[in-house]
Amino acid sequence: MEDFNFNDKDLIPVNKNKKGPLSKLNPLFFIFMSLALVFFLYQIIGGVMTYAFLGNDLEMMNDNLNLTRIIMSFAQFMFIFFPAVVLVMLQDHNLKETFRLKMPGIPVLILSVIGILVIQPFLQVYLYYQNEIIFSLPFGQEVINQLRELFDTLESATEKLVVATSFPEFLIIVFAIAVTPAICEEFLFRGLVFKNFEKIIPPAKAIFFSGLLFALFHFHPFNIIPLTVLGIFLSFIVYHSGSIYTAVICHFLNNFISAAAVYVYGADSLDTEKISPDDQMQFIFLGVFSLAVFIVVIILIKKYSVINKDSIKNDDTGLAIPTKSDLSDE
Repeated sequence: MEDFNFNDKDLIPVNKNKKGPLSKLNPLFFIFMSLALVFFLYQIIGGVMTYAFLGNDLEMMNDNLNLTRIIMSFAQFMFIFFPAVVLVMLQDHNLKETFRLKMPGIPVLILSVIGILVIQPFLQVYLYYQNEIIFSLPFGQEVINQLRELFDTLESATEKLVVATSFPEFLIIVFAIAVTPAICEEFLFRGLVFKNFEKIIPPAKAIFFSGLLFALFHFHPFNIIPLTVLGIFLSFIVYHSGSIYTAVICHFLNNFISAAAVYVYGADSLDTEKISPDDQMQFIFLGVFSLAVFIVVIILIKKYSVINKDSIKNDDTGLAIPTKSDLSDE
């Protein structure tokens, strides 16, 4: 059935069913094709571009940290954000609907910000005990240790990129690791990926799978669970706020907290020290309390969801009548 929009004055239907050359692709195929293309562009082409500017000399990279940060930001906009926008245009020409480019519901926005803040202690507690268990397993330690050495090396390189010696440098870091990913990754995963999942599966499953792909795309096996929780929450708040801006703000805050902690307390704030037995109970209680508050926030977000307000309107007689948005979706 053709998709129509309605003129506010006379409710004359206007055909907006303008499809692109990729519109006939299966949404699931479109998702994985898009992610494969973005991976190739960002990891391969972006890597070649970085090598062309900086070479393979680590000392040169260390001496040009701000240049490295700027190149990383440029690569994300060029090879993640821009392809996501172009692919959506080639699919259905409907950027506003796919990316949910509208103001969010204020109650859900406020609750979402609270949620991204209160979940942080729980994720830290989970990561601590997860790693304690993994690194004490009686089997597979050789493979686990090799993976740990690899990711420790990558994280040590990342630490250099998030350490600032001045406030202007800190602002560059915030742009590179907080602003840029918050925009580029959200438009890809909470825009293109999430919307295409919604076309073939119920919203709850679309929220879960878009969050899972978000975590897998980061290629960090030790952080897969926290990243999945974060990805699911970001998809959840986009759905219930009706706006991608909610996820952009929360994603920014999530990354900004880490950047600010390093700036204030130094790179040592990224390391999780061994917790003494006396502090174990307080640490666990903090995590449990964090999770409990987070669950309450989730319930409240569903209560104040824009979905509840937009789906049905009642007239004075109590009869349910469809909204214009409902008619346009038919």
